[in-house]
Amino acid sequence: MADENQPIPPPAQGELTARDDDWGLLASPYVRLLSPDDTVLTHRGGDYSLYRETLRDDACMAPFNQRIMAVTQCETAVDAGGDDALSQRAADWLKEQMQGLEWDRITTGMMYGRWYGHAVSECLYQPNEGKITLADIRVRDRARFFYANDRGPPFVWSRPLARYVRLPERKMWCLSTGADHDDSPYGLGLAHYCYWPVFFKRNNIKFWLIFLEKFGMPTAVAKMPPGQYDDVPLRNKVRAALQAMATETGVILPEGTSFEFLNAMRSGTQDYDTMRSAMDKALAKVIIGQTASQEGTPGKLGNEELQGEVKAELVKADADLVCESFNRSVVRWLTAWNFPGAKPPRVWRMVEPPEDIDTVAERDKKLYSIGWERTDDSFRETYGDGWQRKAQQTTGLPADQLANAAAAEFAELGAIAAMRSGHRADQQAMAEAATAFAARYPELLGARVQQLLDYAESSGDYATFQERLREMMAEAAPRPLADGLLRGGFFARLMGRNRGRRA
Repeated sequence: MADENQPIPPPAQGELTARDDDWGLLASPYVRLLSPDDTVLTHRGGDYSLYRETLRDDACMAPFNQRIMAVTQCETAVDAGGDDALSQRAADWLKEQMQGLEWDRITTGMMYGRWYGHAVSECLYQPNEGKITLADIRVRDRARFFYANDRGPPFVWSRPLARYVRLPERKMWCLSTGADHDDSPYGLGLAHYCYWPVFFKRNNIKFWLIFLEKFGMPTAVAKMPPGQYDDVPLRNKVRAALQAMATETGVILPEGTSFEFLNAMRSGTQDYDTMRSAMDKALAKVIIGQTASQEGTPGKLGNEELQGEVKAELVKADADLVCESFNRSVVRWLTAWNFPGAKPPRVWRMVEPPEDIDTVAERDKKLYSIGWERTDDSFRETYGDGWQRKAQQTTGLPADQLANAAAAEFAELGAIAAMRSGHRADQQAMAEAATAFAARYPELLGARVQQLLDYAESSGDYATFQERLREMMAEAAPRPLADGLLRGGFFARLMGRNRGRRA
């Protein structure tokens, strides 16, 4: 594989359509072709037509189409890789290139890499005004391509040379997904996990049809008189009459022959229908992660918001898979050829839904209430053009009266601020007084608490302890305790009067 740090040679131009042309280099004897790690594919024939058949099942094609259309309906954007002028020019030029491509068709074809494990596209280049441009991108049949252990471009089989030949560098856009390591360029697609549910479902339906044919209608039985069964012409007429009963409204019976109908002893198709439903649910879980949106019953697997999040995650993952693979290959090649030194642009799908404008407005209102507001540029970017700031309303009063009103308003605000400042000072003073009072706890209440503890230890019963408590309560309070309570009460009344004056 070519070194990314070396100058990139011009690309191979034209369309490599014929399988028997020698476009590439012969494989080196040291290069070994790899085999797919998909055990189902290798053990069941090794042909991708095996997986193509699974898409004939409605439970596979319908949800997988949902994933494809969920991606292609999202708009495509191109961002510059850097702030310098060269990177900006590269992004503008690539945006023009993307507009000339059927990008949704290309994305649809490459999305099938999710199903098969890998996808291959051929880039058709052409020179235009001194630059190498993209004329088209064609998604090719993945079964034609083989990968080697040197991580280089894929190989194809050349019939005239009877050997594998390698395709040119930077010609094929290869996408691989699903494998649990990077040494499997063939990937592992959803079809690997859907094959057996589809297989079981088809065999189940085959036996279901046999059941319906056998038990769906009564069986006609003809009874012939003894001795007439050996009459071959007569027996053929009776058999023809039995067959006619399936389609004709009336039949002619040979004389002496009678007909009876045997009704089916077995009824119901619950076993077959349960099997089919179970396989459909298994396919839906593999392809879209849940079954509720596929069946239209959102209550079975949780709320609708959770199911929407699951689908949104799949859509974003699919869009990132195709776009990131395109950015790491084709975008880098075009940028290196046409804008050397520029940072490659980034192609991406806008899968995130736009934010609800009412939600944005409500959030801006809350931010404004706490002191934040948008700049003019941010407002236009969020709400669009066609807005202007509302003119300030005036009262029509003379300038001196407006000045007096403003001064009075500021004076009122100053008084309110001073009152709030005084309240905060009062709270601080009370907190400090409480702290000082608590620090004198041993001096003020220590003797009383000790006396109470002594009574509790020396009293032999509850009645004695209760009597001593009455005696203690009848005694005069200790002098330090009385003085402390008196000073605390005086301080509280003084603070109350002072605050009332300020109010």
